[in-house]
Amino acid sequence: MRILVFGMGGIGGFAGGALARAGADVYFYARGKQLEAISQKGLHVSSAVLGDFTVRPKGISHDGKQLGKMDVILLACKGNGLEDALRDMAPMIQNRTIVIPLLNGVLVSELMEPLLPPCRIADGTIRVFSHLEKPGYVVQTAGSGKIVMGMKEGENPPALYELAALFRKGGIPAEVTENIALDSWEKYALMGSNSALFCQFDGPAGKVRNSAEGLKKIHSTVREVIQVAAAKGVRLPKEYEDNFVKLFTSLPEDTVTSLYRDLRSGKKAEDTETEMILGRMVRMGEETGVNVPCFREAYEKAVRYNS
Repeated sequence: MRILVFGMGGIGGFAGGALARAGADVYFYARGKQLEAISQKGLHVSSAVLGDFTVRPKGISHDGKQLGKMDVILLACKGNGLEDALRDMAPMIQNRTIVIPLLNGVLVSELMEPLLPPCRIADGTIRVFSHLEKPGYVVQTAGSGKIVMGMKEGENPPALYELAALFRKGGIPAEVTENIALDSWEKYALMGSNSALFCQFDGPAGKVRNSAEGLKKIHSTVREVIQVAAAKGVRLPKEYEDNFVKLFTSLPEDTVTSLYRDLRSGKKAEDTETEMILGRMVRMGEETGVNVPCFREAYEKAVRYNS
């Protein structure tokens, strides 16, 4: 089974490194200094879950035609680069190719379907904090690293189970589920609500919690995701809201998400995952008739950053 990891940042490097260590027939799609560094010295992974190691893929290139057709493609780009990534990925896709996005967002397959040649598009989630320290060097600091994959319709092909086994062999907990929609919404409710809160209050977890209306906003923000998910046919566990509040109130004072960090660092909204994380919730609220004032406020503030 020929596997491609598209995007060799923190997520792609973590997942691709594990697959290469497991001896998988894995290829990397990379550009610029990252391509140069891995080609010359391999990919080094320093991980709280996997340990420290260096691997080399079976092949690496920024040319899809050179890499050839793939059986499985793991997509690990940023959400704002999705359309460009799908265009560059097209030469490596055939009818039986399974594409698995490991992006922030919810059920990203729905956004991908109109933009790809005929293939099978799964959904996936990964619970990890990792980043590219320098070209060729990925650091994973926290999170279980767990990967969950599945087809929206629940009919999972054997290749997904084979891929999960390779991840486990490489040290990453991985499973295939028949209800990927629930897992995707659960992760999005966590990550999306956090980002919305930081943007609403223009500050980290401590600033949210210490404000006069902080606790009320924490509840109302995550409740919007729960309500939209229900309108889309996915019911999160009844204890989800309370569990989210407990988790948020236990976060270190300086905790922020990558989206808020990008905005505060000077990036324009269009160069971040603002649309994927906040804008999409606003649009889904409009589509389902669910009022989402917290996410709308967060989105409007985000698009004004650095404008």
